[in-house]
Amino acid sequence: MSESTKKPEIDYSYRPEHDRPQKRACLNCQSKFTSEGWGNRLCTSCRSRT
Repeated sequence: MSESTKKPEIDYSYRPEHDRPQKRACLNCQSKFTSEGWGNRLCTSCRSRT
């Protein structure tokens, strides 16, 4: 991918430290997944089941 067509990185600096993407435990199955923020607490497989 060339530099002109590459997507810019998302700037999370405006978000509080606890609301940034990080590894979290799923509230349903307890497996670790990369969360986009504090509102994203279910892994992809648990989210698709509901």
